[in-house]
Amino acid sequence: MPKKLAKKEFTLLKEQGYSVKALQLYINRVNVGSMGRPDVVFVYTGPCGDTMKIYLKLGENGVIQDAKFQYDGCLGLACSGSALTTLIIGKRVEEARKITVEDLLKELGGLPEIKRHCAKLAVTTLRKALEKLRDCKIVVDLKEYL
Repeated sequence: MPKKLAKKEFTLLKEQGYSVKALQLYINRVNVGSMGRPDVVFVYTGPCGDTMKIYLKLGENGVIQDAKFQYDGCLGLACSGSALTTLIIGKRVEEARKITVEDLLKELGGLPEIKRHCAKLAVTTLRKALEKLRDCKIVVDLKEYL
């Protein structure tokens, strides 16, 4: 269910540096939620105290088929999580691993300077989830030799 912002709130947030695209991601709660039977789940709490939990489902050839996230934090983290999951769906794991904070900020179209750390938290969460996925795959591959 979309969030509601009064016109005055929307205008105020735009004046603070949130792009229209970032606010639309927030309002529409794009990819916010959990996922049944994900291939990997990872939770990360940043230095600011905000927390992001990311769920990834892989398809054939290591393509990210679906991505969802939950968050305990501010609007900047909500926008960042939505933009990040949108960016990675349909990409191979190797491509997703290369996404930078700058890529995410470009996708968002603008965040207030004070909220740019939220994009870093989202990218860090993704990278750690992908590391966990790689580590799990290594263990599974080793079991083939045992």
